[in-house]
Amino acid sequence: TNFTTKDGLSSDVVLSLFGDDKGTIWIGTPDGLNEYRQGRFTTLTVAEGLSSDLVRSLYVDRSGSLWIGTRNGLNRYRNGEFTIFTTLDGLPSDFIGAILEDSRGSLWIGTRAGLSEFKNNKFTNFTTREGLSNDVVISLHEDGEHNIWIGTNGGGLNRLKDGRIVSYSTSNGLLDNVIYRILEDNQRNLWFSS
Repeated sequence: TNFTTKDGLSSDVVLSLFGDDKGTIWIGTPDGLNEYRQGRFTTLTVAEGLSSDLVRSLYVDRSGSLWIGTRNGLNRYRNGEFTIFTTLDGLPSDFIGAILEDSRGSLWIGTRAGLSEFKNNKFTNFTTREGLSNDVVISLHEDGEHNIWIGTNGGGLNRLKDGRIVSYSTSNGLLDNVIYRILEDNQRNLWFSS
């Protein structure tokens, strides 16, 4: 079954997807955030409080809050209201490329200017100064041993373990230094798209 703007989707260009435990599919497009529930699309945009209509990344945390990464900041959507976080709140960039909640409850945010950990309502940032191979973070994954894997746009792959960052690139055997997605299988092998 195909869905397009003819069915109520705000754009035929889909940049991100995330499903929650209530059966809702959240869809990020360049023209807003779409909620698909019970066969119907609803679109949320800047008119409803979203920081930008360009939605690049989505994540639903354990509390049920939807986190939305846009080109103008990080948005939390909870109880029908948006809360916006930007560089004024401590993010290294307002362009958000990836979002992940780890097993300890920290929210990790990949941006165009580094990685940020949001914990206890405070942002802690990691950039090339702290060891990242590249500041443009486009994918995140927590493995079974609680390491955070960071895919970059041109700097390869990074692993954050015990506060220390180690980088891997084509010189270590990667096919490419752009890592779009990171997944782990049941044998604890990591898979990367590039």
